[in-house]
Amino acid sequence: MNTDLANERPWCHPADCVCAQCNSLRDFLASHPYADSTRRTYEDILSRIFAGSQDPAKMTAPELLKLLSQSGWGNARQCLALAATQKFFAWKYGRSHPALTAKIKRVQGKPQRSLSPEIALKLLASFDPYDPKGARDLAICSLALDTGLRESEICRLQQAYTDLEHRILQVIVKGGQWEAAIFGEATAMRIDRWMSFRRIADGQGFLFTHIKTGEGLTPEGLYSIVREWGWKIGIQLSVHDLRRSMAVMGVLNGASERGLMEMGRWKSSDMIKRYTRTLRLEQLRKYLVVDNLQGENPAPLV
Repeated sequence: MNTDLANERPWCHPADCVCAQCNSLRDFLASHPYADSTRRTYEDILSRIFAGSQDPAKMTAPELLKLLSQSGWGNARQCLALAATQKFFAWKYGRSHPALTAKIKRVQGKPQRSLSPEIALKLLASFDPYDPKGARDLAICSLALDTGLRESEICRLQQAYTDLEHRILQVIVKGGQWEAAIFGEATAMRIDRWMSFRRIADGQGFLFTHIKTGEGLTPEGLYSIVREWGWKIGIQLSVHDLRRSMAVMGVLNGASERGLMEMGRWKSSDMIKRYTRTLRLEQLRKYLVVDNLQGENPAPLV
C-alpha cells in the first residue's frame, strides 16, 4: 500500500485515465452539483486514496484512517479527505461499506488571516484608479470586502447581473445556486470607473476581464493577482482573507450574526464564529486583571 499520499503522484488521475475507478470518479462528480474548486479537490483526494488502496470496495475503517494518518496531510485536509472518500463510497458501494464508520476528531486550527481596518484602507489606497489594471483591481478588492465573494464567484460574475444603480448583484455561488449580494456606494463608483477601461472578448459578459485580451479572469489568475497586492504592501493576502475580513469588520461595524450570515451567504454561524474568535478576545482586553490593578492603584512596575 502506498501511504505517502502527500508526496507521490498517483498512478492515474481522472483527467487522463480511463480505468474503471477513474470512470466511476468522473460519474460520481458528474452526479453532484459541486463547484469547480470542490471538483478539483475531490479529484485530487480520491485519486490519491485509490492509489493507496488495493481494493477500495473492501477498505475497512481502520485501513482508511491509517491511510489518512500517513498521508502527510494536516487535520483539516484529513477531515475533508475522509468526508470526500465516504461520500464516494456511499454513492458507489452503498451505505453498508465498512469504511463509513471511520471518524476523525476535528482539531480547531489557528486563527486565520483577516485584515484590520487600517490595513484594509492601506490596501485600497495602494491601487491607481486612473490606470486600467489599478481601476480593475481596486473594484475587485472593494467588491470582495463588501460582499465576501469567493475567487470563482468573482470570476464568473457577469456585468448584466451587476446593478450599479441599486448596488446589488446576482451570481452562481458555491454549490451551484444563484445568490444575491449587496455592495456600497464607494464600490459601485469603483466598478463604474473600471467599466470605462473594460475590454470584452466576443460573446463574453464577465464583469472583470483581462486588461489586454478581454477574456474573463480565472480563479488561479485571480489568486496570483491578489497575492501580488499583498506583496506590494508587505503582507500575505488571498481572496479568502478578504472574505474573512468582511465578517470581522462587519462585527466591528455592529452587524448581527444573523445579518452577517445573510451578507456572506453562510448557512450557519460556524464560519463566522471561527473567523471572529480572535476579535472576540480582543474585545475582552478591558477586563484584563493586571492593567486594571495598575489603573486603580498605580505602582512601580517590577
